[in-house]
Amino acid sequence: MKEKLLENRKLIDVVLLILVGCILGIPLLNSNINVYYDDGIQHIARAFGTYTSIVQDGLFPNIISSFTNDFGYSWNLFYGPLSSYGIILIKLICNNYLIAYKVFACIALILSGMTMHKFIFGITKNNDAALLSGILYMSFPYHLTDLYSRNATRRICIFYFYTTCVFRII
Repeated sequence: MKEKLLENRKLIDVVLLILVGCILGIPLLNSNINVYYDDGIQHIARAFGTYTSIVQDGLFPNIISSFTNDFGYSWNLFYGPLSSYGIILIKLICNNYLIAYKVFACIALILSGMTMHKFIFGITKNNDAALLSGILYMSFPYHLTDLYSRNATRRICIFYFYTTCVFRII
């Protein structure tokens, strides 16, 4: 009985985190939001170049051959490829890089809240503290400024992988 209650609680926590993440991601639905400045244009350009390179040259390119007048540029050596591949996977469904970037940003926001939840639960073993931490992390002004002003999804993805690696060590 206690295990079933705990499983239901985990499901409720996940649903709440998804709901809060979707609410925080509502501004991404606005067509007037400009994602073509700061890191946003980099994410979209890298996704476009990576997809083009995959189609032309093969899987997992480090050098995007269509950049810099077809001389190639190793952009994926400087930045982690997760944001590019995430945007590409979503682009395959919706066939639009802008929409794919916005959906990926919302998914990254939700995953960051879930990861914070898992991280705090691993330390405290307290569901309430973990849920509150996940919601607070997603809604911190710095986090939302990164997402909406700087269009930076890398930091969100880095936190996800960092805490995942920490859990393997603990």
